[in-house]
Amino acid sequence: MHPQTQLHHPVQRAFFSLPIELFLQVLDQLVGTRDGRLPIAYAPSHSTTKALRALTLVSRHCYIVSSRYLYAHCLYLNTCTSYAQFRRTLSLELSSYHPQALQYGEAGRNERLFDKADIPRHITSLFLSPHKLQACGNETPMARLPQIIDLCGVVGPMLKRLAIDLQPVYATISEVLRMKPQTEGIFKTMSNLEELICSFDVVDYFPHPPPNLRRLAITSQGLRSDTLKHFCLGIESLESLFLLNYPDMEAADVDGLFENYQGRHLDVVLVDVNANHRTPKGTRTWTDEDKVSIWEVDAPKSYYGDEDDLTLCDGWFWMHSVWGTLFGIEKRRMECWSKVKERLNALDVEDEDDDDDDDEDDDDDDDENEDENDDDYAVEG
Repeated sequence: MHPQTQLHHPVQRAFFSLPIELFLQVLDQLVGTRDGRLPIAYAPSHSTTKALRALTLVSRHCYIVSSRYLYAHCLYLNTCTSYAQFRRTLSLELSSYHPQALQYGEAGRNERLFDKADIPRHITSLFLSPHKLQACGNETPMARLPQIIDLCGVVGPMLKRLAIDLQPVYATISEVLRMKPQTEGIFKTMSNLEELICSFDVVDYFPHPPPNLRRLAITSQGLRSDTLKHFCLGIESLESLFLLNYPDMEAADVDGLFENYQGRHLDVVLVDVNANHRTPKGTRTWTDEDKVSIWEVDAPKSYYGDEDDLTLCDGWFWMHSVWGTLFGIEKRRMECWSKVKERLNALDVEDEDDDDDDDEDDDDDDDENEDENDDDYAVEG
């Protein structure tokens, strides 16, 4: 018998003699982080994803447990290819000419093991941004809106955390109108969803928010449209809202946050580079009874060939969102306008004092010049 074959069976028996609780503890440590903030999804290149995929190939028994962890923590669908492969795994429709469609006679998933693992029930976190990259090939079609809808219909009810970017999704006007009855309630089925990160255009397709959302981050520059206000501020359970900073923010924008929020207390966090943060003139004075608190977060800028501020902030926004660090990031309270006004008034008083001192110095100089002239006149006389 081959030496490797002789070694395989004892090792396998020793592996399966481990208590299931110990094996689960190992997997918990594998997907965990030192600060307890889990990412929305680990990327395919991450060591955690690679380890879990390797464990699914060890044996049938190991597949059932490991695949649950894999689909719970590593659904990172950032290309059209990975998105299509996931649809294929869930037995969702792919056209026969799609590069990721299984050809006749090609081996598919193990139906018995997949059903036993009950994968869809364990999909609780998902990052969806199906970009068409060069690596996807010319034959790979872009993701379409109807496909996003049926995917959300399958995995949505179990999701607790979702990061969804619809900017790479192709949708014609006629397609949007045709799918409108289905898009109206797509988020309403996500009753378990607590955390949502989405691109600004999501509300154009899905105008009604998840009912029990606690944390929301949207790449919108403020909330000036009625649709955005309804989506972001009409959720009574919402506790934290991250936005890109308003362009030319006004006191009326702050009042709109206070007037439209329906819950008990909301932290609104505005993301921008440090130089762009300011308190709008005439903004209300903060009180302890305010149901809305406004905060500021600085996106770092090197000033050495960076993108424009909006592009930079958008990239920083998505990076920390997918990493799972956005909602716990360090922030500062927007300064109250009354304090800003006091500081400005103090500066004005200092300027006036400086002007008075300058005037007194000028008077002294004039007196000295007059005395000198008198002395000169006396000498000449």
